[in-house]
Amino acid sequence: MIRPATAIGPPVDSPPVDVITVPDFSGPAWPRFELRTLLFLGSWLRHRGASRTWPLHLACIGEPPASVRHLAALAGALVTVHAPMPEPYPATGNKLRGLEITPRCERFLLLDTDVLVLADLDPLARLVGGGIGAGPARFNLLSEATWRRIFDGAGVAYPAGGGLPPYFNSGVLMAPWALGLGPLWREHTRRILEHFEGDPVTAHPKWFRHAEQHALATAVAALSAQGVRVVELPLPYRARPYLLTSGALPWRDVALFHYVKVFAPEQESVGDLSRLLYGWRLPGPRRWLAGRVGLRAVRSPLFRLVAPDRLRAYPAFYQHVHRIFLDYIAPATAAPVPGTRNNSANS
Repeated sequence: MIRPATAIGPPVDSPPVDVITVPDFSGPAWPRFELRTLLFLGSWLRHRGASRTWPLHLACIGEPPASVRHLAALAGALVTVHAPMPEPYPATGNKLRGLEITPRCERFLLLDTDVLVLADLDPLARLVGGGIGAGPARFNLLSEATWRRIFDGAGVAYPAGGGLPPYFNSGVLMAPWALGLGPLWREHTRRILEHFEGDPVTAHPKWFRHAEQHALATAVAALSAQGVRVVELPLPYRARPYLLTSGALPWRDVALFHYVKVFAPEQESVGDLSRLLYGWRLPGPRRWLAGRVGLRAVRSPLFRLVAPDRLRAYPAFYQHVHRIFLDYIAPATAAPVPGTRNNSANS
């Protein structure tokens, strides 16, 4: 059973937590992961609070680019290189590699790479304590009959009471290492994929791509049945774009922002972001003026290349990204920035 978040109480620093993210540089999507990792590291360097001193780990799939190693060193992050998960695991299953690192603390916080760290994470650690902290997935599109087959495949008893089981987004996950959630999660993913091998259900690529999230549900259910406490993460620690656009959460309260799908696919490289923010595709005079006005280039209808609906929905996000780009990404990549003569960008 998921227990709702309760009052945290007076601030008392909790023991440190291993913070882990798993960027994938092994395939053609590496420019996207370079940008995401640099944004992640830049947000880590900008945030303040007790959690700033926690060990930070990059469990990289494939060799990271020099820009990532440079910024990781600046952030004091430990970098390890791993092979992709073998078949039948989907690409999203590569995040399981993050739970193969050598622990330095008693607990871990596994984050997707497209997450910005905007505030102190120590309150979250105190709230979750020795249990498992996770947030519900926004959509649960599987039927109860399919879920029952998934649980059967994993070898886990279906939760009492029937209905759909608790289903989690694996982009923000906290737990003690000693629970063995990582090995259990990996084993359940394998069992489920093998159980459905050749079945029409797995023919749908979206089902296959999120198999690791289905396995997280069965693994957490198995540990919950043994008495492990499961805590639903408060909204500030699992913020997504729809929470901002719906008014459910103001930007000032966001601690972890999972910005999935804010950038269009063609905008997810360092060079693309530079052009998006500062208008490097514009003719000379306008490009010069965009550089002169700096942040106003992000806001101005005349110069911005950010789609107006996106900019209106996430203005504070783009302002934050602007600061990360100027302070950390541009120096690490030699990407063009406002007010410079460098008009070429990484692509």
